[in-house]
Amino acid sequence: MNVVNRKGFILPTVIFAVTIMSVVAVVALSTATDERRTSRASRESTLAMYAAEAGLRQTYGAWPAAAAGLNPGDSLDLGWKSLPNKAAYRAVVHRVDNGGLQEYSVIVQGRRTDPTAGIMTIQGAVGAVPTFKYAVSTDSALYLNNGGLFDGYDSDRGAYVASTADSTANLRSGVDLYISQTLVKGEGSAVGVVTFGASATVTAGTTAGIAPVPVRDIIPCPAGGFTPAAKVPAGPGISYNSVTGVLSLNGGPTNLTLTDTSYYFSSIVITNNAKLIFPGNPRVIVFLRDSLNASGGNIINQLNYPPAVSFSSCGTSATPAYWALGSGSGPGASPAYFSVYAPNHVVYELGGGDFYGAVVAWIYYATGGGRFHYDAALARQPSNRLEIQRGSWAQLPGG
Repeated sequence: MNVVNRKGFILPTVIFAVTIMSVVAVVALSTATDERRTSRASRESTLAMYAAEAGLRQTYGAWPAAAAGLNPGDSLDLGWKSLPNKAAYRAVVHRVDNGGLQEYSVIVQGRRTDPTAGIMTIQGAVGAVPTFKYAVSTDSALYLNNGGLFDGYDSDRGAYVASTADSTANLRSGVDLYISQTLVKGEGSAVGVVTFGASATVTAGTTAGIAPVPVRDIIPCPAGGFTPAAKVPAGPGISYNSVTGVLSLNGGPTNLTLTDTSYYFSSIVITNNAKLIFPGNPRVIVFLRDSLNASGGNIINQLNYPPAVSFSSCGTSATPAYWALGSGSGPGASPAYFSVYAPNHVVYELGGGDFYGAVVAWIYYATGGGRFHYDAALARQPSNRLEIQRGSWAQLPGG
């Protein structure tokens, strides 16, 4: 039986109303709490995203030196790093190319201390810039005045055949480009002006006033001094001083065969039909602080594969000198198959025979009437310059 109070209300009705109001209050409180949690989680997730982006920028700006030692398929975990706002990020660099020109994927996780925020994950990419993108590239002037030929092929697809040579022998001058008495099967471009002399043909045309690019890096010389004498076989006509780093070959039939993968000399001088021979397998890079004088077709790459042999300047020379190279055209001369990276030296191509490869120089002169065959396979070789791949930023699912 319902009990009626003095004002005539039934007590169970009041109790029911109070219960309903309590439930409404609890629901409202719970909803407010959920909204606060949602708002906080959203804020924390946003801060986690900021942490990941900060980590990606930091990794780009302070590219880890250890990444240079990664083989295709390897990864480099840089570990968790804390930020001042109680956030942290973790970057992992993956090398994703199949060998040759490097490509890296950079995965960065960002997180906050709040357990409800989770982890945000983003991805970027870094790729190598081809060192030998052009047949000849200079940071200063480029002169062709040799009555010769520039064309291209790809040694990864087969040996050079004159009848099928392509028009990939592109030239780039960091200042002015001068072409006379030369057929260039490719394009010529210059930051400054392009000047034509007599009997000059550039099949893909020329462009003046192109945008300058950063001056090429000077590679540091190998640590530990010049190549030890024990790594340079002795013999008639061979002179090598491991203190000065000067290697001299003089007179035929002087032949020196170097079979290691890396050498460091101050200079190399080859005269009178002497031969400096490289098997080509394994590949070899020769670092030179000062100069290379080998213009008579006396550097032999027995594999006939330009990427197998490379000459690179290093450091800053106290006695800078020009480099002379070429294939030679006289008796005993052999075609040249190698690349040259000497952005702080003047390079002369003097030979009248066939040169297969590519050249980077401070200033380049071709005066010997030779035939220069650019090897496009060199553009796929590892490079010492990296750049961020535009448009590669992405948020990964689940992060």
